[in-house]
Amino acid sequence: MKAFLLHGAKDVRLEEKPAPEPGPGQVLLAPKFTGICGSDVHYYQHGYCGRFVPRRPFALGHEFSGEICRVGPGVQGLGVGDEVAVDPSMPCGCCRHCRSGHYNLCLAMKYFGSASCDPHLDGSLAQYVAVPAANCHVLPAGISLAQAALLEPLCVAMHAVRQVEDIAGASVLITGGGPIGQLILRVVRAFGALKVAVSDVNEFDREFALQSGANAVINPLDEAVWKSGAGYDVVFEASGVPSALANGLEVAHRGGSLVLVGTLPEEFSIPGNLIMNRQLKVLGSFRFANVFEKALALVAAGIINLDGIVTATYGFGEVPQAMQRALSKDRVMKVQVAS
Repeated sequence: MKAFLLHGAKDVRLEEKPAPEPGPGQVLLAPKFTGICGSDVHYYQHGYCGRFVPRRPFALGHEFSGEICRVGPGVQGLGVGDEVAVDPSMPCGCCRHCRSGHYNLCLAMKYFGSASCDPHLDGSLAQYVAVPAANCHVLPAGISLAQAALLEPLCVAMHAVRQVEDIAGASVLITGGGPIGQLILRVVRAFGALKVAVSDVNEFDREFALQSGANAVINPLDEAVWKSGAGYDVVFEASGVPSALANGLEVAHRGGSLVLVGTLPEEFSIPGNLIMNRQLKVLGSFRFANVFEKALALVAAGIINLDGIVTATYGFGEVPQAMQRALSKDRVMKVQVAS
């Protein structure tokens, strides 16, 4: 089969490699749509993502849907031709994190298209992927394969929102108007947030947020905004920019919460005394757990709308161009690759 392998910064190569064989409990999937995630862009731009440094070339892609081509031994309930969305997380199931329900924190987690595990697990930017049957969710009527490939980032957004006890009636600020920020916007709206503002330096992202239901948008370069006295019950930091985190802390209400979702630099300073004096709750949100089926059901029921999130689609042979487009942030929200 053909697969696009990451060799280093801005070095993604189309290569031939053996197609995987579905083992017991697995299916062979032909990916149909793959979303380019912010982590994929980090890998593409820098050759690594945070602490995840590749040791060998591998295929990116963990936001994907596809069609089952072959069924391995012992698989029940799935058949050739089924269209499915894929939960890319494969925890060990045995550690204390898994046993407590926080399997997203599993240290032995295997994740498609990530260098977080070794050996790295090839993702969906390939012609075929062997996937555990348990990770495949057959699409209900009304959900397209393109929408199904948005379920993984939607789960990231839902997991972030679930870090806060109650979002209904809350005032919310989202710093970062990229795909995750926009999905957080749609989730908090669906869950009853009263007032939602989105901050981003990119005018396109601000316009997109207004069209997606934000009450207000903020250009973070306007320093007067952060000194205006406006405050928020909950802040979601989805930009990965330290100054955005500082701005969010500045406008969080006393006793409020700030949830970290974006990939921040390893080291930077934060205003510790401000966090202490205002008794702010600073929470991390990593990947997701226990939300995939709920996300699928909410989209199928029309409670969360994914329309318009995908703004650019490229063919399988155009993966480098798709990566570059996602990196450019030039009037683009979510980029997908269609196979």
